[in-house]
Order: sequence, then structure tokens, then C-alpha cells
Amino acid sequence: MRYFFEVAYKGTDFHGWQSQKNANSVQSTIEKCCSLQLREDIKIVGSGRTDTGVHCQQQYFHADINQPINNDEFLYSINSFLPNSIVIRAIHQVNEGAHARFDAYERSYEYRISRVPDPFLMGMAWMFYRPLDVDGMNKAAELLIGEQDFESFSKVKPM
Repeated sequence: MRYFFEVAYKGTDFHGWQSQKNANSVQSTIEKCCSLQLREDIKIVGSGRTDTGVHCQQQYFHADINQPINNDEFLYSINSFLPNSIVIRAIHQVNEGAHARFDAYERSYEYRISRVPDPFLMGMAWMFYRPLDVDGMNKAAELLIGEQDFESFSKVKPM
């Protein structure tokens, strides 16, 4: 059975989303915890990837699980196993053809800049102490308004 999981994480302690041989990643941490909880080898597929140290408020991944799970019970148990920097927010059973990466229809990214030291933004925003050229930034951002084709920046999905 295929399940979609909604996840959020603080990426400070991770070398990005994707599993790597010699580094701690969000994906490998989740796979290890799910495998221990379910007593089967669980591999997950994320809707996207993040780089080292990047935080994520909402992402989805899917996993194929050989046994039926009680979503509420598994949600509670998996979150007790995961480190505090990773939280599974929801689990939904989906059809076998659903795919977290290829069925994603939107991705958004938020970049924060702070001009004053703030202990609540440490590690969450870029500290920039010089004056910002807000007019120049807005003029540049106007180029992105509307529908854009960013396919050249991605791996093209084979048909």
C-alpha cells in the first residue's frame, strides 16, 4: 500500500534531504525510523530535495508499506522515534500510481533577510547589515511575475 506523508524539518543537523553514503540526511533518518517501527525495509521518495542546512515547512514523500497501518497510531509512534528536528504532520493512503515527486504541482521557496540581529532568526535568515536597495529588488522581482517556464532548470521528465 502506498502512503503520502507530510513532513516538516529543521535542516541544521542534516546534509540535505537526499540519502548520502557518508552524511546524515533527512531521508535516511526517516527511512531508518520507519523501518524500525514497521520491521521492514522502507524506502521513501521525496517530492523534492533541499541542500545542507535548509529548513522545510512542508514537503511530501511517499512510501510503499507491506502492511496496513493505522494512520493516527503510526503518526504518534513515528514522531516519538524521529529527532525533534523532523515532524511527520499527516499520513494519507493513496493509489499505487501516485508519486510524490511527479505528482507535485507546486513548489515554493522563501528566503529571509534580516538587517538587525534577532535571536529568533539565527540560522533562519541571512544577516545583511548594509542598506537594501528595495526599489531595485522589486524591479528585478517584476521579471518573475506571471507564468514562467523554468523547465530548463530541471531534469526533464521522460515520457
